[in-house]
Amino acid sequence: MDNSELQKVVDAWIAGQDAEEGSPPYKSNWWAIERVIDWGVLNYKPELLWRFILAALQQELSDSVVGNIAAGPLEDLLDKHGPDYIDRVEALARKDERFNHMLGGVWIDSMTDEVQERIKSVRRYVW
Repeated sequence: MDNSELQKVVDAWIAGQDAEEGSPPYKSNWWAIERVIDWGVLNYKPELLWRFILAALQQELSDSVVGNIAAGPLEDLLDKHGPDYIDRVEALARKDERFNHMLGGVWIDSMTDEVQERIKSVRRYVW
């Protein structure tokens, strides 16, 4: 998936998340929400999920969207592929305050002990 295709997914996902459930904007952007769920939960495309998270982080995001990324794509990535991505997550959390804040919304209980400890050591917020 090239960057312009990914950006279309990001934009539609954010619009869907910001819309009231069941509203026309929510329904018209549901395809993007399904695609991201697919990458994180069904077909496990962790690199696409990571690229999605990074691209979304570059956007102006409401607090609810930040929470949805934390509890959705980011949590799914770390739950299923944490050992492969924890180095990148730690590095970004150290240098990017917005990402560190987002990391605070991740529920870590189902992750490996090592991933849990490394997240705890780097994140400055827990909501």
